[in-house]
Amino acid sequence: MVRPSYFLSRALDALRRSPTVALVATLTIFVAVFVTGLFAGALGGAERLLERWAGDLHVSVYLAPDADLSAARDAAARIAPGLRLEAVTPEVALERLRASLGPGAAALEGVAPRVLPASVEVHAPGLPLPAVRELASRLEAVPGAEQVDYGGAWVERLEALLRRARVAGLVLLGTLAAATAVLASNTLRLAVFARRDEIEIMKLVGATDAFVAVPFLLEGLIEGLVGAGLAVLGLLAVQAALLPMLGEALSARLVRSDVLPTPVLLALLGGGAGLGLVASALSLRRFDRGP
Repeated sequence: MVRPSYFLSRALDALRRSPTVALVATLTIFVAVFVTGLFAGALGGAERLLERWAGDLHVSVYLAPDADLSAARDAAARIAPGLRLEAVTPEVALERLRASLGPGAAALEGVAPRVLPASVEVHAPGLPLPAVRELASRLEAVPGAEQVDYGGAWVERLEALLRRARVAGLVLLGTLAAATAVLASNTLRLAVFARRDEIEIMKLVGATDAFVAVPFLLEGLIEGLVGAGLAVLGLLAVQAALLPMLGEALSARLVRSDVLPTPVLLALLGGGAGLGLVASALSLRRFDRGP
């Protein structure tokens, strides 16, 4: 019985004998994994920001001029038990508007409070966007409610954009993986042909196809792991440099797990190893068919 260390030693020896081929294959996989990781990190960071921004939303129930504010608040409390509610009179609403305008508040001089509707605000910290949307729908039953708004129009647009980005990412990932496997297999094919005499002699003395193929598959696996490992290190360096600047620009604290969580890093390593194996398998099939 042949020990696994035998196949590993043969694979490492082949890598030493063909460093240029190994380097090109490794760099090809590195580029594919790095680009995939950048896209996954950007998408993951955007999703985390969306979740946090959605969690800061509150639902405002704007009332008709003749509506009873106290009754509306009680009704909202029954619909959304356990959540913090606030009854906002037209006077309070006008003061808030003045405060938000800052120096431009002078434009509101002479404006009567009655131009603004009374409202009931329901604060829902930490609720995901679908739950906030569902809550807003239920609050439409509040007596005297004319309009229910949770300020989520822009969040919904971002959510739709992320859905399209996920689909585009899957297409990109599939195309990139296929192209990388083909390019790497063409490179590894050179190593197979450089050792074709050795392979033919091994088959003449009774070596099976599996016995011949295992060292080549291990080469691809090693090159895939090294390429993916370098890509992961590069991604970690990029996120360490960019996250503080992005957090400052967006006024949001982002950490590594928001952008590149450990499962994603492990998936990138596994994907790189898989690409190396597939590339090696393709190069062996082409050799079997002849040049």
